[in-house]
Amino acid sequence: MWTDDLAVGIDEIDSQHKALFEQLDKLLDACVAGGEREEVVTMLCFLDQYVVAHFSAEEKLQQEYGYPGYEKHRAEHEEFMRRINRFVEEVAAAAPTRDLVLRVNQTLIDWLKFHILAVDKEMSEFLLKKMRCNPI
Repeated sequence: MWTDDLAVGIDEIDSQHKALFEQLDKLLDACVAGGEREEVVTMLCFLDQYVVAHFSAEEKLQQEYGYPGYEKHRAEHEEFMRRINRFVEEVAAAAPTRDLVLRVNQTLIDWLKFHILAVDKEMSEFLLKKMRCNPI
């Protein structure tokens, strides 16, 4: 699922994005093998922890280099976490359904690709220019 056009040019962020897509690939593989209901719970637990750390790393860089789009970017992260939390609540209320698995898959694929290709790329262009001039 990871493709080179998703790279933003900042190693820390790219490696975190790759880890997210590796986890998504596991969920997609589980769908093919019929184990999607178990894997979606694993995926949501992973996201609950890992995405918070990833978003924090991105936001820290944005603050350190004075990224002017910080508030908007942070708001997108918060909205994504609200979506994930709603999925977690659904799983806590009842066993994961095939519909839930499909919605999680689609949400993750759509959001990650759009967010990386549009929002993170814009951020990284700014950060890379600043990093070259003012390395921390």
